[in-house]
Amino acid sequence: MHDFKGLGAIFGECLVDDFGDSQRLGGAPFNVARHLHGLGVPAIFISQVGDDINGRNILEHMRQWQMPLSGVAVSKTLPTGRVEVLSDPVEGHRFEILPHQAYDYIPFPEKLPEPVSWLYHGSLALRENATSRQTLQKLASISNKRFLDINLRAPWWTPDTLAPLLTDSSILKCNVDELETLLAVYSLRCGPALCDKMRVFADHFSLESVLLTCGPEGSAYWDHQDFYEAAAEPVNNLVNTVGAGDAFSAAWLWSLLRGECPELRLRRGGELAAAVCALKGATPETLDFYEPFMSRWTQGE
Repeated sequence: MHDFKGLGAIFGECLVDDFGDSQRLGGAPFNVARHLHGLGVPAIFISQVGDDINGRNILEHMRQWQMPLSGVAVSKTLPTGRVEVLSDPVEGHRFEILPHQAYDYIPFPEKLPEPVSWLYHGSLALRENATSRQTLQKLASISNKRFLDINLRAPWWTPDTLAPLLTDSSILKCNVDELETLLAVYSLRCGPALCDKMRVFADHFSLESVLLTCGPEGSAYWDHQDFYEAAAEPVNNLVNTVGAGDAFSAAWLWSLLRGECPELRLRRGGELAAAVCALKGATPETLDFYEPFMSRWTQGE
């Protein structure tokens, strides 16, 4: 069903999580791009940063990891994406995603190798009626397959803006809470079984398949023919779950590109997600982190 061979494109936000006294690089598409690069997947990351210290840090990080820079534009007028992480007496932290950032106005790359075999993107960079939406439409028109990884961050989405992104996606990835929210928002009736919920939602938006992360309950996948489930992988030395979903997406895509069966794809995703839960940030400090996974996975383990 999926033809994801060849060069891929990863589109969306790169930003910094600003804790006041420290900053961490982030953004779901950027995290996925870094993981896929670490796993040896040929892809180009398409985004935009500002001409500021945060933007320079992101570009320098990409240089150190030897990631291609041709898809990342630099804005002279807009700031690099930033999320303010504020203390919260109840939840511990509260995230303020700032408006009108460089990633809201991502231009189409001047030099983009064609054809683009597959396209990964999220939903946050498409929150404003701005350049990023136009660029995504053009990328989608030249891509064979589209992997949509939504992230429902209030107030940066509406049913009307999300529906066009959902329609006709090759793969939709979300978490179980987001699926419940979307079923309610679009008034879709279904039975209590998880596979029924995924089928109803996929049919409504003409999706080829749905990939679901369920936290400690594991993950699930439905492809119009079969339903698959996998238990969560054990986490040693849990630090936090930040970026676990991005790691899952990257490892699942790696496995798909290798032509592995759905059961293995779910397992690979769970393994990398569990390993990231033992890190302080959403991605590792060095590329050495990926070597054990590559060694085992390429041998079919």
